[in-house]
Amino acid sequence: MTTSSRLVDAAASPVSRQRTDEIRRVAARLFAVSGYSATTMTDIANAVGILPGSLYHHFAAKEEIAVEILTELDQELSALAAKTSRRLTSIDGGPEERLRYVAREVTELSIRSRAALRLYSYEAPSVATERFRTALKLQAPALEKVWKRATEGLVPASEARARDLGLLRFALHHLTLNAALNVPSQADAVHIARQTCDLLLEGLVTDCPDDRTLDDSAAMHAARAAMAEWPALHEPTGSGTREDIIAAARAEFARRGYSATTIRDVAEAAEVRMGTLYRRVDSKEELLKEVLGGYTSSMDLALRSVLTTGTSVAASVDAFALVFVHGKRRFRQESDIVKFSSRGLRAPSAPFQEYFEQTQNRFRLLERLLTQGIADRSVRPISDPGQLGPHVRAVVWLPYQDFGRTSAPRTHAFLRGSLLRGFLTPRR
Repeated sequence: MTTSSRLVDAAASPVSRQRTDEIRRVAARLFAVSGYSATTMTDIANAVGILPGSLYHHFAAKEEIAVEILTELDQELSALAAKTSRRLTSIDGGPEERLRYVAREVTELSIRSRAALRLYSYEAPSVATERFRTALKLQAPALEKVWKRATEGLVPASEARARDLGLLRFALHHLTLNAALNVPSQADAVHIARQTCDLLLEGLVTDCPDDRTLDDSAAMHAARAAMAEWPALHEPTGSGTREDIIAAARAEFARRGYSATTIRDVAEAAEVRMGTLYRRVDSKEELLKEVLGGYTSSMDLALRSVLTTGTSVAASVDAFALVFVHGKRRFRQESDIVKFSSRGLRAPSAPFQEYFEQTQNRFRLLERLLTQGIADRSVRPISDPGQLGPHVRAVVWLPYQDFGRTSAPRTHAFLRGSLLRGFLTPRR
């Protein structure tokens, strides 16, 4: 049965339609918790409380459920863009109020659609149909246009380029749309939107040092020294070495997701026989450990260095941001591999455990730094440190390089001018 014919049948039967909606909701929740690849049709049937055979009367395959979940969210995004676009013309209070209105609306949709967004954040399986792969590409061009309208007049036209209005729109678009993935599940959408806008528009610190002082801080020196020790990226030689196999595993885990990648997928990507692969490595888990080992140790050393130097909060957060800016470029594939496990869904399986624990420990250091800053009034009390920390981390974690191939210096300058000083703070 095709999707369209099934929907017609469902429309003719309220009971069938209710069951279909229930299956979709339950499947979305399971995809969010366990990931798409690890969830089976039997898991979905058991969670709904029906026999697997009955499930197939509603959906022919797991992929069909996922496509409907994603299609529904895409339709909601289009409707939201149309609604906010109409509303912008009647909002009093100026550009900032329009911007904050859009932030609230998008954040509320994100919270409502938490499960679907987590499905977007995961990987498309290698066996996915073109329809599924297309559905997984979250496109919201209409919403991007709304953000452009919402930020018109926010700063004088002569300053728009210097303050980087484009990156501000990019950051707000992604932070609000993915709010459900970046903050605690119990957080209120209105508060999240307000905190996001306060952080970027007003800034984190109350009295930010000038660029020269920040560039010469102990935290910045620590960051640059640590980054100088990062290992070079291995370029495959095609000779079937252990390093080539690890490089192939890195690329496949990033493309497919760790759970969906088989050891045979890695062997084919490395262009080696299975026997050759097993002479070089023992298991897929060992490959993941090798792939993540350099990433976790490199990022951990750099981030711990800048968070524990004893310099000002502003200098530490500035250097913290710089490490992420460069880390997202140097370790792009590794960050794609861990993105699902790093969003606090639950403690990950053993291969990801070391990364998870290091991330949690670093976050506690950041929270301690923010607590100190709020206490000595060098940090604005936008929210308590437990809520402020995830916001700061989300801002620096964004893939700014995807915005017109933005350079690392431009990204870091933007973060200084928004995250630290506040985008709307008058320039001295």
